[in-house]
Amino acid sequence: MNLTRLRITRSLMLLAAVSLFGAACNDTSGPDYITGIVTVTITDTNNAPVSQVQVNLMLPDKATTWRTAVTGSDGKATFGTEDGGVVLVQDYLVFFPAHAQYTLAPGETNYKPVKAIQDQTVNVPLKLAKIVVNPG
Repeated sequence: MNLTRLRITRSLMLLAAVSLFGAACNDTSGPDYITGIVTVTITDTNNAPVSQVQVNLMLPDKATTWRTAVTGSDGKATFGTEDGGVVLVQDYLVFFPAHAQYTLAPGETNYKPVKAIQDQTVNVPLKLAKIVVNPG
């Protein structure tokens, strides 16, 4: 009788411990991150908006892509729209990867530094030049 009671007590204690551990692991309440909005406005050398161009928001190590966005018909791309913006954890770099139709305009630089500001939109202008393929 005592042996049966001991086994039941151990089983219940183990079940309680596993349940408590499982509940702690499933806690999805986390800190509310402070965010800001970073947009890129891409125009060509004639100041016309350029659509369907991918740009990356990278960490300062120039190896880690934090977010990717594609420009709309207005030439604007906003990073992290599905997350409410980008987290204000550090500075970022705007990077234009290789594209079949465009390259950076003369005098334009890649890895443009940007700092997200809480509850504000920071816009980074980027100018591209159309790649012209000479027939021949």
